[in-house]
Amino acid sequence: MPPLYAGMRAPSVVRLLAAALLALIAVACKPSGPPPLVDDGMASCLTSDTLALAVADLDKLRGSPFVASLSGSARDLLAQYGNDSKLLIAWNGRDLLIIRRGLFKTPPPGATMIEPGLAAAGTPRRISAALAQHRTGATGAFDLIRYGSQIGAGRAVWLTVRGGTALPLSGNLANLNHLLEDATIAGAALDLGEETYLRVDAEGRTADSADRLEQRLRALVSMAKEAEIHGPEIEQLLDGASMARSGPEVTLTLSAPPDAVAKLLAGLAR
Repeated sequence: MPPLYAGMRAPSVVRLLAAALLALIAVACKPSGPPPLVDDGMASCLTSDTLALAVADLDKLRGSPFVASLSGSARDLLAQYGNDSKLLIAWNGRDLLIIRRGLFKTPPPGATMIEPGLAAAGTPRRISAALAQHRTGATGAFDLIRYGSQIGAGRAVWLTVRGGTALPLSGNLANLNHLLEDATIAGAALDLGEETYLRVDAEGRTADSADRLEQRLRALVSMAKEAEIHGPEIEQLLDGASMARSGPEVTLTLSAPPDAVAKLLAGLAR
């Protein structure tokens, strides 16, 4: 199987976001700095032009019942990173940067070593920028890390996207761009266990935009109910979705058995 990053540019972001929700992205942090899963070394590879960020605790994913609910290709993707413990994927609107943390002393195939146990893969331009950023010892995407840490604290999976970003999405996922129009930042978190917990958050630019965000999130739930991607168990899952509002912040949460959430996410990614 070819590396995930081989030839991936903007058109592959659909796969990036779907895979991120299905099989990737990670956990918590202290308010004063990068979260434990996004350690200083990984965070310092992120440049200021980063628009979307996904982080994964692969060790957690491998031991989760959720993985058994995924398609064979998703499980194969996870197996491809068998020596990795953490995986970070960043997108700048043009190219992907993949940061790998794991038990390797030499670069994995197709990757460039940043420091022992830390490697990066992507286009030469992205690798060069990541190395230069790493030498500063500071991250260029603190806002994405901080927001992901807030909504994903203690969760197995999270991703964040800067508001106003026009993602090259198609199918059902294209509706996410409507959310981003009114958001300063948005994200999703996935917790994996006997029950799978999914959380989607967006922060409105103004009170009016937060109202629109709430309306659009409710419309997405309605759309998912009407889509021909599920059976009665998925409709029951969506009926149990909870919406909360706190100032400009809008939050959608739902929980269900792993196979039901996997089926829902796979259908929305079509």
